[in-house]
Amino acid sequence: MDKQEIMDYIINNDEIDIYYQYLIGQNVWYFKNFSDDSSTDYDEFKKFISRNLGVPFNNISIVGSAKTKYSFSPKKKFKTFDDNSDFDLIIVSNEIFMNIWKAYRQVAQGQYLTGHKSKCSNIFNGFISLNDSDPTYGNNVLENWQRKVLTFKAELQLRFNIRHEVNYRIYSDWESVQDYHMKGIEKLKEDLNEVD
Repeated sequence: MDKQEIMDYIINNDEIDIYYQYLIGQNVWYFKNFSDDSSTDYDEFKKFISRNLGVPFNNISIVGSAKTKYSFSPKKKFKTFDDNSDFDLIIVSNEIFMNIWKAYRQVAQGQYLTGHKSKCSNIFNGFISLNDSDPTYGNNVLENWQRKVLTFKAELQLRFNIRHEVNYRIYSDWESVQDYHMKGIEKLKEDLNEVD
């Protein structure tokens, strides 16, 4: 599908249909365009993440412009995936979510937690975003997770020839994934209808 077809689909369909069609399905634009066998390679990609992070296979998904070719972020206005784009992952694990949340709470009881307001908002919405450069405050859970992810991301990029920065969010459950993305789709739909 080209950009106009996607925009027309978004204008003419319900948010839930858009979510199912473009964000949750197994069709991944990146693998279709940079792989000889997109279905097998996407499965191998998910298996690799599952084994390395201890997350069930079906609790991993690619989102963003790597998934659809175009960004669905209302701020990015259907920006095409390019050399500067990030590779965005969803990881659904209540256990990891809770462990990191507890680590943040422990840190916050003794010192200032950088980005406290943003972290609280994200946790309230059922997810945690972590960056490689985030401070760990000497907390074992945060240090171990960061070490694990840095190794995992380097291996992932090498094994699957991904030359883009890999970002991820850890969601507490699939309902939180759907709620977050449905809000974005709703805003995107509003913006497209205002243009018409």
